[in-house]
Amino acid sequence: MSTPESEQDEHASGALPRLSPRQWILVAAGLAALIGAVAWYALVAAHEPVRWKDVGFSVASPTEVTVTYDVYLYDEVDVDCAVRALNPRFTEVGVATQRVSYADGAQQRLTTAIVTTEEATTAQVQYCVPVE
Repeated sequence: MSTPESEQDEHASGALPRLSPRQWILVAAGLAALIGAVAWYALVAAHEPVRWKDVGFSVASPTEVTVTYDVYLYDEVDVDCAVRALNPRFTEVGVATQRVSYADGAQQRLTTAIVTTEEATTAQVQYCVPVE
């Protein structure tokens, strides 16, 4: 079975097929949904009361690790930050909670010591939540 020469030229040139009006509507709806989802996520993320960033950690001994992190407070409330230490298998081997007071500043660098059940290979902030 042979195909017309114009169809062969279209496939050989790599040209994209034309979209029907229905397909254009579907593409436009998909793009609108994607833009709406990104905008919604940006608005939700912009209204967080607290953010944090891990700076580093130090293994002080087989039973203690310290973690250093920055906390950014956007509302005038205190927060509790949970920090955790993990072993090479990513099992939690220690946890501590640190109260962060807004009275000490909206941006703070903190260092928290964590007592561990075995030697940790990493430590990080698990979460920070406002105190009610």
